[in-house]
Amino acid sequence: MSVQERHRRERRARGQAILAAASKVFAKHGLEGATIEMVAREAEVAVGTVYLYFSSRDDLYLNLIAERLEQLRARYLDIFARGLDPLDELKTIASAFLDYLRESREIFLSQHSVVFSQLHQRLKRRSELRNFQRVTDLSHELFGLWESTIRRAFVGGVIANSMGPKKTAAVVWASMNGAFMLMGDGNFFRDVTGLNPEHFVDEALESHLAASQLSVRRKKETRILNRARKKPRAAQGPSPSSSPLQGEGKSADRASRARISRESNSEEVAVHPPA
Repeated sequence: MSVQERHRRERRARGQAILAAASKVFAKHGLEGATIEMVAREAEVAVGTVYLYFSSRDDLYLNLIAERLEQLRARYLDIFARGLDPLDELKTIASAFLDYLRESREIFLSQHSVVFSQLHQRLKRRSELRNFQRVTDLSHELFGLWESTIRRAFVGGVIANSMGPKKTAAVVWASMNGAFMLMGDGNFFRDVTGLNPEHFVDEALESHLAASQLSVRRKKETRILNRARKKPRAAQGPSPSSSPLQGEGKSADRASRARISRESNSEEVAVHPPA
């Protein structure tokens, strides 16, 4: 290994150590309460060393958020590469996002306690503005990947397309974020609702998906029923109620009901592909 390569690795390792220390400081004190001095003490380096890597506290914070978002993007891309069925992909992507929230709980909560527009207004340094844009771009990209998963689930017919992929993606994403924020204080959630906060966010997502899948099944069954009702009428043609063909109409109706059952079962299998 060359001297230059060794220096690059050492610098990268020290930068990661500072980010790890910053994560603990921001989690404990929030963005506004944290200082570079606190981070330096946590990382066991000189204050000047921190400034060699990051131009300010805000720059350090934005770098930390961007790093976490890049890790989440890598998880998403790995899931897409597996070629999962639409419903499995949706659940796996959602699970990855929930894992990200749990792993970054305090950072996530502190991020939401800061109005990003206000943060942007006070940024002056080029590196701060660059990293703010980096966080914004990553956030847009991640939402786009999430939306593409929702869109694929629509095309696969596994969830209801009532609002379109973008709005549905936003609703589910906001629901997971909101539910997770309520979990920030488990005792408060338990005292107010009487529910156990453990696994609540996962259960809320499963409930949303189950309701959407039920809507899909009902729409399919309605279409099948309407299609089956039209076929016997076309075959019978106009006839008085006392016509001898009435009995045949009843037989046709029974046959159509049997066909509905068979078609509904076959489409049910399509809605729930085997694991």
